[in-house]
Amino acid sequence: MGQVFVSRQQLSLLPERIRKAEATGASKEVYDYLWGLFEAKDYDAMKIMVVGAGGSYPAAVSVSHSLRNEMRTFDIEAVAPQTALRILSQTDMTFDARYRPRYDVVVGISYSGKTPDIKAVYKDCRRRGVPFVLFTGASKNALREDYPEDGSLKIVSYFNVEDATGREKGMISMFSTLAPAMIFEDYAASTVSNTELLEEGERFVSKLDIPEIARAIKKCPVIHVIYEWRTYAVAADIASKFMESGIVNVILHEKKNFSHGCYTLLYKQDFAMVINVTKFAVEVDASTGNIELVHCSNYDEELDKLLRDICKKKAAIYLEMGNSMFETAEMLIEELCKLPYLIAAIGEELGVDISKPFSPDPFPKEPIALYGYEGDF
Repeated sequence: MGQVFVSRQQLSLLPERIRKAEATGASKEVYDYLWGLFEAKDYDAMKIMVVGAGGSYPAAVSVSHSLRNEMRTFDIEAVAPQTALRILSQTDMTFDARYRPRYDVVVGISYSGKTPDIKAVYKDCRRRGVPFVLFTGASKNALREDYPEDGSLKIVSYFNVEDATGREKGMISMFSTLAPAMIFEDYAASTVSNTELLEEGERFVSKLDIPEIARAIKKCPVIHVIYEWRTYAVAADIASKFMESGIVNVILHEKKNFSHGCYTLLYKQDFAMVINVTKFAVEVDASTGNIELVHCSNYDEELDKLLRDICKKKAAIYLEMGNSMFETAEMLIEELCKLPYLIAAIGEELGVDISKPFSPDPFPKEPIALYGYEGDF
């Protein structure tokens, strides 16, 4: 019998965990609260910050797109915790009345609810009187000591006592990345269920030549990822999952900035793979009525040709990821659903349990100490 990886066990539980998380009604609860803040402002545009660390950062980026659509505001940003603290502190340093650093609400995403850096952002918001929403997979009772009851604090939990699958285990975040993104977008009542999107993600990966990808990574553990504003959440999740697993280094390139000179890397250095995360347009053949996915611009077409040509010359793998969904948030969910299956399959082919990259040795204590640091910066 072959080895059973923790990552595969966690992946098999993912659909049920998502279903149970959605059943908590967390999407309605968080939006009811946000709309309450919106109404209190007499429907003036809101300024929102979404904060996520590690595997929750891609979720924060995805959530920002859902909030942008639902709350009807472009004044929203997704950042990592230390960036959040720096931005919030600008309130103390400006005397320009035209500058508006104050946020109407800060949303912190933490599966455990105990992420030290997220707690630091909450404490800073509390000191400044900025409303803070903790979006978490932990039960509210388990967080009483970390988040004392306060008028400016709202805890929205997608913990479901009826979920018998237990807590997600291991380093690589699957459920903790997808659950927040899916729950926030669930409010939009998409016609495609999240279970179906996970099944489609698994089918997408099953059609790839995973052994070929694994061989390329083993030979040269470098992947280049091309993204744009609409697809950055997916690129960030690729980087998070692949690098935390320890099997490959990921280099991110913003699409147009890549053409400014970063392409030199592809000519000068070896690499295993290029992943182009893009959005497609839908074109209908007038004569046949057939629907075809096409690139959105001439730039996208030329970029695709360039990347394919370089990968062919380098004997590297080229993978184009994307779809044509109209709403950016829905598009991101579909692409994010592919990544757990992709990283797990590659890890298995390489003989690496991505959820326990240091197994059988314990995780080094030095980075654990840095992770838990709660002092000043």
